[in-house]
Amino acid sequence: MHIRFASPEETHALRQQVLRPMQAMEEMEWPQDRNPGSFHIGVEQDSELVAVASFLPERNPMLKGERPYRVRGMATAAPFRRAGLGARLLRFGMDGLLDRHADLVWCHARQRAVPFYARAGFTRLGSLFEVQDIGIHLLMYQPL
Repeated sequence: MHIRFASPEETHALRQQVLRPMQAMEEMEWPQDRNPGSFHIGVEQDSELVAVASFLPERNPMLKGERPYRVRGMATAAPFRRAGLGARLLRFGMDGLLDRHADLVWCHARQRAVPFYARAGFTRLGSLFEVQDIGIHLLMYQPL
């Protein structure tokens, strides 16, 4: 298994399967996917992506940062969960953020993913909130 850069389209199947099964495949394309500076990565096994993540230059009004990025759409196929792939993807992506001179990374962590991001050094901010049809989330961030 190795990590590689991916196109936005290559992330869509896992985004839908893992994160948003109630939505159509066409809805897996997010407005920030093709912004300058956005990049997408995945763990590949046997020519198939089994885990993906997207890193998007995006500000959050609750956070200060000159060059903030959002990590979004982290998803791992069920048979590959709990194997450390998410942590590998996050580290690879954050190394890429340093190469881009980003100074902050943030996310809207699903409630069940809060411990994952906390182990990676992210800080919680604010209260839990609900994203309609998706679930409970928490804003988390890490200065770079």
